[in-house]
Amino acid sequence: MKHRLPPLDRFKVFERAAALLSFTAAAQELCVSKGAVSYQIRMLEQEIGVQLFKRGVRQVLLTDKGQVLLKSVLRAFAELEGPLAQFARHDAHRTIRIAATTYVAARWLSPRVARFSGKSPEASFIFQHSVNDDDFNLDGVDIAIRWGACTGKIGGPRWKELPMALFAVGSPALVEKYALARNPILPGEVPLLCEDREQDLWAELFSGQVLSNPRHVIADANVRVQAAIAGQGLITADAMMQMELDTGLLVSPLNQRLTGYGYIFMLPRKDVLTPLQRSFLDWLEVEPADHETVTV
Repeated sequence: MKHRLPPLDRFKVFERAAALLSFTAAAQELCVSKGAVSYQIRMLEQEIGVQLFKRGVRQVLLTDKGQVLLKSVLRAFAELEGPLAQFARHDAHRTIRIAATTYVAARWLSPRVARFSGKSPEASFIFQHSVNDDDFNLDGVDIAIRWGACTGKIGGPRWKELPMALFAVGSPALVEKYALARNPILPGEVPLLCEDREQDLWAELFSGQVLSNPRHVIADANVRVQAAIAGQGLITADAMMQMELDTGLLVSPLNQRLTGYGYIFMLPRKDVLTPLQRSFLDWLEVEPADHETVTV
C-alpha cells in the first residue's frame, strides 16, 4: 500500500533545519519566520508519525529516524538536480537574453523578435530593462543595447552601432502656442523635457543659442513621449518615434539636428555565443533597416 507523500516544501524545510540544526537559522535562510519552520516540521512529523528532532533550549538534534529520513531526502534532491540541470542547459541553448530599455524593446526590438521567432520558433527571449542604470552588469545578458555616443569604433564587446539623429518634437497645440514653426530660434519660455540634468542634450542640439528654458526631468522615455503628446513640453526624438510623427500626435517644427548619438550593441560574451544566438545576430545584420530614417 502506497503512502501519500507530504508536500515537497516540508521536506525542503526539514532538510535545511537538519543541515543547520537550528530552526532559527533555517528560517533566516528560507526567508520565513521561525514559527513557520516549526509548523512545517511539526506537520511533517504528524503526517509520517515519526519524531524527527529532539528539541532543546538552544539547539535541536536529529533523532535516529530523523537521520535516516535526511539521507533519503538528500538522495532524492540530488537525483532531481541532475535532470533539472540538464533541462537548464538545454533551455540555455535556446534562450537569448537581451538588455534594452522598454522604449527600444517596444519600438525597435519587439517587431524584430517576432519576425525572427517566425523563422526560428525554438528561440526564447528574456528581456532586461535596467540597461542604462549605473549599476547595470553586462555579465548577465547575451546582448545589450545601450544609448550613447556613436564613435564608429567597433571592437571588444562593442559589436554594432545604430546612429540616430536627435531633433525636437512637440504636440501640435504646443507648437502653435509658441509659434515654433514660424520662429527660427527656440523661445526661452518653451518647457523642455529631459532624461536627466547631467547630460544636457538640449544645449548640444541648440548650440547656436544660450538656453534659459525651464527643464523638467522625466527619466522614463515612454513617459516623456506621453508627456510631450499631452503638451507638457518639447522632447528630443529619434527615428523610433516615427509612428507619433506619422499620426500627427507629435510634430517636428525646427530644423536643428544633433548627430553623434545612437544605440550601441554590446556582446559581453561574444566568444561563447550559442549557434542560435549567433544566428539572431547574423539575422539582425541583414534585417530591413526600418526606424533608421525618419520623415518629418
